[in-house]
Amino acid sequence: MNHNEEGFTLVEVLMAMAILAIVISLVSVSFVFVSGRMSAWNEQISFYNDFQILSDQLHNDLFRAEAISYTDSTLLVNFEEKQNRGYSWNNGNLKINNSSIFLPQDSVNISIMERVEDEQNVVNYTLFFRREARSMVDSATIKIRKPILWESVNIER
Repeated sequence: MNHNEEGFTLVEVLMAMAILAIVISLVSVSFVFVSGRMSAWNEQISFYNDFQILSDQLHNDLFRAEAISYTDSTLLVNFEEKQNRGYSWNNGNLKINNSSIFLPQDSVNISIMERVEDEQNVVNYTLFFRREARSMVDSATIKIRKPILWESVNIER
């Protein structure tokens, strides 16, 4: 028998396997933790993106409005050439022209207040979005480009 044969003993192989198992378990725990954080981050970004898109669209619609009509859960914005956009919200579901564009929220609310200031119509709006622990509010004052209370006047020449 030759005693100079090289190789690993059973104890060395078992120790290497134990160390490998510990390293793999640490990597998998880290992966699960990072995946959970990425999922939460993705949901947060989605929430903020939905809010920003809706806020921008609402602001632009009200700025271009010919007329608006609203209730506690609906807003109808009329534009030139008989075009309109309807917003409705109920139980966290927001629909624009009867289509659900955004994920359901825990709470959605749009409140509108009109007034006349310096002979120009002004609309104050507040948009509220809440999903789980996140909530955002946006409010703005818009001087309507074409006043809602305009009455046509015939001028004879």
